[in-house]
Amino acid sequence: MAEDIVDFMMQQFRDAIPDMSKEQVQEKLDLIETTTRKHWGGEEAYVAKKKINKEQVKRAVTEYLGGKPFSEIRKETGVGRATIFRHMKKGE
Repeated sequence: MAEDIVDFMMQQFRDAIPDMSKEQVQEKLDLIETTTRKHWGGEEAYVAKKKINKEQVKRAVTEYLGGKPFSEIRKETGVGRATIFRHMKKGE
């Protein structure tokens, strides 16, 4: 079963607003949750991760080693910084 997107989002909000009292946070979260669930009609949402092939990763690593900025590599290949470092660490 997929993780409920609203529950995940609500936890992110809780973590992001530590300066409010627990009561204030809960009041706001209840309102946001009600509005969000009403908007989405209770539908479950699943966001799949984009599949990246080995050729894209190899190209991204090569471009990184050549001095290209991560922002350009990401736009051109779809491969992020963490993926590049992970594959470099593995020696791929």
